[in-house]
Amino acid sequence: MVHVVMSDLLRAEAQRPGSRWAEEINQKLPTGALVGVELSTAVLRRFVDELPLWEGKTYLLDGFPRNLEQAMGFDMQVGRARGTISLICSPQIMEERRAKRARSDDRSEIAEARYQGYLNETVPAIAFLEHYCHEVKQVSSNKDGEEGWRIFRLALGVGREQ
Repeated sequence: MVHVVMSDLLRAEAQRPGSRWAEEINQKLPTGALVGVELSTAVLRRFVDELPLWEGKTYLLDGFPRNLEQAMGFDMQVGRARGTISLICSPQIMEERRAKRARSDDRSEIAEARYQGYLNETVPAIAFLEHYCHEVKQVSSNKDGEEGWRIFRLALGVGREQ
Protein backbone atom coordinates (compact mmCIF):
# COMPACT_ATOMS: atom_id res chain seq x y z
CA MET A 1 0.00 0.00 0.00
CA VAL A 2 1.25 3.48 -0.89
CA HIS A 3 0.30 6.25 1.56
CA VAL A 4 -0.27 9.52 -0.31
CA VAL A 5 -0.81 12.65 1.79
CA MET A 6 -2.75 15.19 -0.26
CA SER A 7 -1.41 18.21 1.61
CA ASP A 8 2.16 17.00 0.94
CA LEU A 9 1.38 16.72 -2.79
CA LEU A 10 -0.05 20.24 -2.76
CA ARG A 11 2.95 21.67 -0.92
CA ALA A 12 5.28 19.97 -3.41
CA GLU A 13 3.23 21.36 -6.29
CA ALA A 14 3.49 24.88 -4.84
CA GLN A 15 7.30 24.49 -4.85
CA ARG A 16 7.47 23.09 -8.39
CA PRO A 17 9.06 25.68 -10.72
CA GLY A 18 6.52 27.11 -13.15
CA SER A 19 3.50 25.62 -11.37
CA ARG A 20 0.30 27.32 -12.48
CA TRP A 21 -1.25 26.30 -9.14
CA ALA A 22 1.38 27.69 -6.74
CA GLU A 23 -0.44 30.94 -6.00
CA GLU A 24 -3.77 29.27 -5.20
CA ILE A 25 -2.10 26.64 -3.03
CA ASN A 26 -0.04 29.22 -1.15
CA GLN A 27 -3.17 31.31 -0.52
CA LYS A 28 -5.46 28.50 0.59
CA LEU A 29 -3.36 26.00 2.57
CA PRO A 30 -2.30 28.45 5.29
CA THR A 31 -5.94 29.42 5.92
CA GLY A 32 -7.35 25.89 5.90
CA ALA A 33 -9.42 26.59 2.78
CA LEU A 34 -9.94 23.85 0.21
CA VAL A 35 -8.33 24.00 -3.19
CA GLY A 36 -10.52 23.58 -6.25
CA VAL A 37 -11.38 20.27 -7.85
CA GLU A 38 -9.43 21.04 -11.03
CA LEU A 39 -6.26 21.69 -9.02
CA SER A 40 -6.64 18.71 -6.68
CA THR A 41 -7.37 16.21 -9.43
CA ALA A 42 -4.59 17.62 -11.65
CA VAL A 43 -2.06 17.18 -8.84
CA LEU A 44 -3.28 13.63 -8.16
CA ARG A 45 -3.29 12.79 -11.87
CA ARG A 46 0.32 14.02 -12.23
CA PHE A 47 1.33 11.96 -9.19
CA VAL A 48 -0.28 8.82 -10.62
CA ASP A 49 1.13 9.42 -14.10
CA GLU A 50 4.67 9.81 -12.76
CA LEU A 51 4.58 6.57 -10.78
CA PRO A 52 6.35 3.58 -12.21
CA LEU A 53 3.97 0.65 -12.47
CA TRP A 54 1.20 2.19 -10.38
CA GLU A 55 -1.42 -0.19 -11.69
CA GLY A 56 -2.36 -3.00 -9.36
CA LYS A 57 -1.16 -1.18 -6.26
CA THR A 58 -3.36 0.11 -3.48
CA TYR A 59 -3.15 3.80 -2.68
CA LEU A 60 -4.34 5.43 0.49
CA LEU A 61 -5.24 9.04 -0.33
CA ASP A 62 -4.92 10.77 3.01
CA GLY A 63 -7.02 13.94 3.20
CA PHE A 64 -8.91 13.45 -0.05
CA PRO A 65 -11.65 13.98 -1.06
CA ARG A 66 -12.66 16.82 1.22
CA ASN A 67 -15.90 17.73 -0.54
CA LEU A 68 -18.48 16.43 -2.97
CA GLU A 69 -16.96 18.24 -5.96
CA GLN A 70 -13.56 16.61 -5.31
CA ALA A 71 -15.15 13.17 -4.88
CA MET A 72 -17.00 13.46 -8.19
CA GLY A 73 -14.00 15.01 -9.96
CA PHE A 74 -11.71 12.21 -8.84
CA ASP A 75 -14.20 9.60 -10.04
CA MET A 76 -14.44 11.25 -13.48
CA GLN A 77 -10.82 12.36 -14.00
CA VAL A 78 -8.67 9.83 -12.15
CA GLY A 79 -10.80 6.74 -11.64
CA ARG A 80 -13.24 4.96 -9.40
CA ALA A 81 -11.98 4.38 -5.89
CA ARG A 82 -12.44 0.91 -4.41
CA GLY A 83 -13.35 2.18 -0.98
CA THR A 84 -13.20 4.94 1.56
CA ILE A 85 -12.06 4.95 5.14
CA SER A 86 -13.45 7.79 7.20
CA LEU A 87 -11.41 8.38 10.33
CA ILE A 88 -13.55 9.62 13.19
CA CYS A 89 -11.83 11.53 15.98
CA SER A 90 -13.19 13.53 18.88
CA PRO A 91 -12.67 17.30 18.69
CA GLN A 92 -10.75 17.18 21.99
CA ILE A 93 -8.22 14.65 20.70
CA MET A 94 -7.88 16.56 17.40
CA GLU A 95 -7.05 19.70 19.39
CA GLU A 96 -4.49 17.85 21.55
CA ARG A 97 -2.76 16.51 18.44
CA ARG A 98 -2.87 19.87 16.67
CA ALA A 99 -1.30 21.59 19.68
CA LYS A 100 1.66 19.16 19.54
CA ARG A 101 2.47 20.03 15.93
CA ALA A 102 4.48 23.12 15.02
CA ARG A 103 3.17 24.15 11.62
CA SER A 104 2.27 27.72 10.71
CA ASP A 105 -0.92 26.55 8.96
CA ASP A 106 -2.07 24.63 12.04
CA ARG A 107 -3.22 27.36 14.43
CA SER A 108 -6.36 26.76 16.52
CA GLU A 109 -8.55 29.12 14.45
CA ILE A 110 -7.50 27.34 11.25
CA ALA A 111 -8.14 23.95 12.87
CA GLU A 112 -11.63 25.13 13.81
CA ALA A 113 -12.26 26.31 10.22
CA ARG A 114 -11.08 22.92 8.94
CA TYR A 115 -13.40 21.12 11.36
CA GLN A 116 -16.36 23.23 10.23
CA GLY A 117 -15.37 22.46 6.64
CA TYR A 118 -15.37 18.78 7.52
CA LEU A 119 -18.89 19.02 8.92
CA ASN A 120 -20.23 21.14 6.06
CA GLU A 121 -18.37 19.67 3.10
CA THR A 122 -16.68 16.35 3.87
CA VAL A 123 -19.60 14.66 5.61
CA PRO A 124 -21.83 15.13 2.51
CA ALA A 125 -19.00 13.81 0.28
CA ILE A 126 -18.71 10.70 2.46
CA ALA A 127 -22.47 10.17 2.23
CA PHE A 128 -22.27 10.47 -1.58
CA LEU A 129 -19.43 7.96 -1.78
CA GLU A 130 -21.25 5.52 0.46
CA HIS A 131 -24.52 5.79 -1.43
CA TYR A 132 -23.30 5.92 -5.04
CA CYS A 133 -19.80 4.51 -5.25
CA HIS A 134 -18.58 2.02 -2.70
CA GLU A 135 -18.33 0.96 0.90
CA VAL A 136 -17.27 3.55 3.43
CA LYS A 137 -15.69 2.24 6.62
CA GLN A 138 -16.02 4.48 9.66
CA VAL A 139 -12.95 3.94 11.85
CA SER A 140 -12.11 5.52 15.19
CA SER A 141 -8.83 7.42 15.18
CA ASN A 142 -8.96 8.35 18.85
CA LYS A 143 -6.11 5.95 19.70
CA ASP A 144 -2.46 6.78 19.07
CA GLY A 145 0.60 4.74 18.30
CA GLU A 146 0.48 0.98 17.99
CA GLU A 147 -3.15 0.67 19.09
CA GLY A 148 -4.31 3.24 16.56
CA TRP A 149 -2.26 1.59 13.82
CA ARG A 150 -3.70 -1.84 14.74
CA ILE A 151 -7.28 -0.53 14.49
CA PHE A 152 -6.54 1.11 11.15
CA ARG A 153 -4.88 -2.01 9.70
CA LEU A 154 -7.86 -4.11 10.76
CA ALA A 155 -10.16 -1.71 8.90
CA LEU A 156 -8.00 -2.15 5.79
CA GLY A 157 -8.18 -5.91 6.17
CA VAL A 158 -4.44 -6.14 6.82
CA GLY A 159 -3.16 -8.04 9.82
CA ARG A 160 -6.44 -9.61 10.87
CA GLU A 161 -6.37 -10.98 14.36
CA GLN A 162 -6.47 -14.76 14.66
